Amino acid sequence: MIKLVLSDMDNTLIPFGESRASERTVAAIHELMDAGVRFGPATGRDYYELLRFFRMDESCFQTGILSNGKRVRLDGSYVRTVLIPHDALVKIDEALRPEKGMFLVCYPEQTNLLNPAYGVGTTTEELAVFEARTRFTGVVVDEVPDEDFIAATIACPGPPERMDRCRQIVAEAAPEMRIVSPIPEWFDIMPQGVSKAAGLDPLLEALDITTDEVAVFGDAENDLEILRRVRHSVAVANATDEVLATANYRVGAAADEGVADALLEIARATRAGEMPAFLQ
Repeated sequence: MIKLVLSDMDNTLIPFGESRASERTVAAIHELMDAGVRFGPATGRDYYELLRFFRMDESCFQTGILSNGKRVRLDGSYVRTVLIPHDALVKIDEALRPEKGMFLVCYPEQTNLLNPAYGVGTTTEELAVFEARTRFTGVVVDEVPDEDFIAATIACPGPPERMDRCRQIVAEAAPEMRIVSPIPEWFDIMPQGVSKAAGLDPLLEALDITTDEVAVFGDAENDLEILRRVRHSVAVANATDEVLATANYRVGAAADEGVADALLEIARATRAGEMPAFLQ
């Protein structure tokens, strides 16, 4: 039986660019939880972003893997928090400076609903493109501010070859860090060993469940590791080719509320003592 469901947010639970989950999706989450199955996000987004996405309904993410595994939440309390090392961000910023259009975006640990972030060494015009696309409130700074950051990203406009170049730059400048791409032209930065997959372990231990009792939904590169960890790995129809090849099952696209449909089926099957039809 499925006892825990984890879902990526952007382009999985909700179409990318939407400001919040649909009312039907939120209702499906509650139907699932009412059936006795825990639900949570497995996402690069952090607390206040999720509060906005879930229409200020914190009950939808009492448990989950936030900020690509840098925060792990269980029943409303953090059981793991990993900050981005300041010196690593400085090294990455310095290495990106010669690359036209590439720049660092840093998100403070102490934040709010506006989701403030610093665009380092860029212009207001360049920052505005990604500010609108990924929904943060940006301010341009000349260097990495001296404060704690829960997340950092890299803007990398251009063709796939530019993305490959960015991977090489970060690997050489800060080998203790790694980057993964949740959407085109954009990277999430994480310490080595931190991922959604690693964030699953404290949840399994605390809930005393196995990976066979977890269903995970995803669509992009930063979902691959956790999808490989679980038997019930599910790709939305709009997922990348690599995710579609990795996941064991598929549901409808984010735009068609495919995950909401799946959550309702898991709730129905749980009440009937069955496995959901789409996982058979």
